[in-house]
Amino acid sequence: MKKIFLVLSLSLVVVLTTSARPATKNDPDVERVFNQLFAGASNVAWSKIEGGFQKASFIWGDHQTIAFFDADAKLVGSIRGLFFNQLPLSVIMSVNDSFKDHIVLEVREITNEEGVNYTLLIEYKNKKYKIRVDSIGILLEKEKVKK
Repeated sequence: MKKIFLVLSLSLVVVLTTSARPATKNDPDVERVFNQLFAGASNVAWSKIEGGFQKASFIWGDHQTIAFFDADAKLVGSIRGLFFNQLPLSVIMSVNDSFKDHIVLEVREITNEEGVNYTLLIEYKNKKYKIRVDSIGILLEKEKVKK
């Protein structure tokens, strides 16, 4: 009896979960462009976001990646999680020079029409900071983050 109840409960959860998140129809042009740009991507999940944009979340080259496409199937930007040692040498040296003995908590590579820049969440002198650095190592922003 307990097994039947468990199976019915799990079945109900699956049905409710799938009905609560209806499948979104993706623009075939966007999917074609996505497949050209991000060949080999896995675990792709699509969603539509405000402003008519489509968002693809996926794994690409062993990194969690998000890509945004406009209504014309144009890639408008992407965000990719990286490790600190995967950053360009100019960025690593700049961060190391500016923040001695820091701890890197998170690294994101942001690519858009402005170019490529990096946001890092670091701990420095017992405080957390979100910093933004361009691809040649110039510190663009520094913001203290509440713990």
